Amino acid sequence: MEDIYLKHRKVWNEKKLLREIYSEWYQKIINDLSLSVGKTLELGGGGGNFKEFKPDVISADIVPLDWLDMCFDAHEMPFKENEISNIVMIDVLHHLNDPIKFLNESYRVLNTGSRIIMIEPFPSPFSLMIYKKFHPEPFDKTVDYFSEFENNSDKDPWDSNQAIPYLLFYKFRNKFNELFGNKFKFIKKEKFSFVLYPASGGFENKQMIPDNMTGVVKLIEKSLNPLKDLLAFRCYIVLEKI
Repeated sequence: MEDIYLKHRKVWNEKKLLREIYSEWYQKIINDLSLSVGKTLELGGGGGNFKEFKPDVISADIVPLDWLDMCFDAHEMPFKENEISNIVMIDVLHHLNDPIKFLNESYRVLNTGSRIIMIEPFPSPFSLMIYKKFHPEPFDKTVDYFSEFENNSDKDPWDSNQAIPYLLFYKFRNKFNELFGNKFKFIKKEKFSFVLYPASGGFENKQMIPDNMTGVVKLIEKSLNPLKDLLAFRCYIVLEKI
């Protein structure tokens, strides 16, 4: 599995457009970090890129990697109660075996006023077509993680259901509020990313536009914001512990 992360580190160094996109995402996250006392934890640290933007972050992954600080399962974090001020994660939630258990564990380790900040896939009509063609991870929108879910502790960490964020925070929002309404409040819940990220090819596919077209595509992206419900590839979620 380490080979995948090494490949991603190589892609990060070679793809200027991808670095630019993630740089904006990282800055967006940094702007929304809680100022409560405690440590900022990055889950799914992978290539270790967030450390370039926040050097004091604790970067962790389920795979032991020389360039990260810790290795553990996000369902059982090795921290005391109220020890963490922020949990940052990009493309992690939809890989977790039991997202409800993770949210409860996050509540345990977070301080009051601390935050979970995540960027995840969003299944808009347009993004679903592109995801299915270029990114084979499934979107199973039929699973109810609040009432029908059976824990599978043997699940491969790379297995996923890209629909998990949509299910938890959109489709079953009422169930989320019933279970977590006295634990977390939404600070932000946004749909974004329409053209630029898929055009970059991400970490796995070939870039589809030259770097000198980035400015033009950014203008197109901004103009498409009113159509975010139809086009969005991503959702940006900020939860704050009450």
